Amino acid sequence: MRTKLSTHHSTAGSPWLQVKAPGGAGDPARGILAFTFIEVMVALAIFAFSGLVLASSYMNVLAAQQAALRRDDHADDLRLVREALCAEPSPDKVAAWNDLTLPDDRSARWRAVLTPTTVADLFDVALEIELTDGDGRKLPAITETCRLLRPTWSQPADRETLRAAARSKLAERTYQ
Repeated sequence: MRTKLSTHHSTAGSPWLQVKAPGGAGDPARGILAFTFIEVMVALAIFAFSGLVLASSYMNVLAAQQAALRRDDHADDLRLVREALCAEPSPDKVAAWNDLTLPDDRSARWRAVLTPTTVADLFDVALEIELTDGDGRKLPAITETCRLLRPTWSQPADRETLRAAARSKLAERTYQ
């Protein structure tokens, strides 16, 4: 709600403000439109709340960025361990702990648990990785799961059994 303010001078010469209701009597040319105290307080409260929401959002973005940077610190190391896993032809060696020397005097220990699937040469792999930094301190262990197509890891008898089952399943299908 806006009210009109006008200035009048007393006989002593000190100015004072007189609030006139809108539409009231008086000289409209001398009236000034102004906000009430409650309107100003509500506007300040809304402004403060929106500032609080924006500051909170900004802090969440900064925290997410820091978490992403921490997670990416070891991305190159994990890639090298995954490459070592894929390069290993023997499933027995994959199941045992393996050591890998990384750049900058760092190292990694890894092993994988292989679980055959119902598809020939396809394995579910649970990869366990222990990284150490340049000072020899162990970092928290990392476990990843993935699927790998590795013919060298499957047993020939198991492979033929799975392939025969897949062929018979395809033969039983009818197409219209």
